[in-house]
This record gives sequence, C-alpha cells and structure tokens, in this order.
Amino acid sequence: MIKVTDNGYLRAPEPDDLQWLYSIENDASLWYLGVSKEPWSKEVLAQYLAQQPGNLQRDGQLRLLFIYNGQTAGAVDLFDYDPIARKAGIGIVLSAAFRGKGLATMLLIGFESYCFKTLGLHSLYAHAPVNNEASIRLFEQSGYRTVGILEDWVWFDGTHQNAQLFQKIVL
Repeated sequence: MIKVTDNGYLRAPEPDDLQWLYSIENDASLWYLGVSKEPWSKEVLAQYLAQQPGNLQRDGQLRLLFIYNGQTAGAVDLFDYDPIARKAGIGIVLSAAFRGKGLATMLLIGFESYCFKTLGLHSLYAHAPVNNEASIRLFEQSGYRTVGILEDWVWFDGTHQNAQLFQKIVL
C-alpha cells in the first residue's frame, strides 16, 4: 500500500472492487475522458480484476485504487509507461461523492512521490479537456506546466474540444 494521507492510501484492485469498478467504467458522463466509449460487463471486469495486480513492466500501465476512510474514493492510472525515457501519463478519477474536497490533490501528491521516488520516473504528463476546470486547476496548482494544446482532442456533448497537455519534470 502507498500512504496518501492519514486517512487514505493506494492499493492494487481486488476482486471485491468489482461493483465500484463497474460503476465507474459504466458512467457514461466520464467516457469522454478516456479511450473506452462503451459499457463494460461485470464478467469482463471480473476477468480484469483476476489478472491483478497489474505489472507495470509487462503491461506498460498500472491502476491503483484510492481508499479514503475505509471507502473506495477513486483510482489513479499510470499509462504509456516508458522505462527508458522514464516517463508516463497519469489519470485520476474520483467517485462523485468524493469530488470537491481536495482529495485529488492529496492523491496526486502521494502518487507522484511513488512515481518519482520509487519508480524513478523523470516526467509525468496529463491531458485535461478545456471544459474540465477541476482537472486543469488540479494540475496547475500541483506544479504541472502547460506544454501544449491538443486540438479537437475529445468528443464531448456533440462537438470536438481541445485539451491542455500538462507535464511535470523532476529536476
């Protein structure tokens, strides 16, 4: 486990997390943020959980769940992992009940520590659709620099939207 706060930590997904994962992966309001745009069955998600914990070296990605006060509050994904360049992408999702409480900042700080100190990464990047003000604020306030605009990057509410590309480098 990776400590995030006095009341929260990150851990690998377990089979008991099926219902939480099912609710997040099937929340159509979040689909524009990721690659998948279709519902996931419990059977497919159960198979995914059975293959956990993920192996970052083998899979090039890692998902950890954020447990806060004994409840699954969210998840953090490390993707597009490049062990040679020591870089990866990062994505965070919180359940609706846990948003707007400053938990994403704590989660990001704790996960960055793991990425930079334990994994030895040099750079993390993220992209946030321009209409996702909370994510933009999170990355800006956490020391990420805007390094570009991805034009027409996401399809949201019947139209293409730009996304900001953020990067944080450990010096």
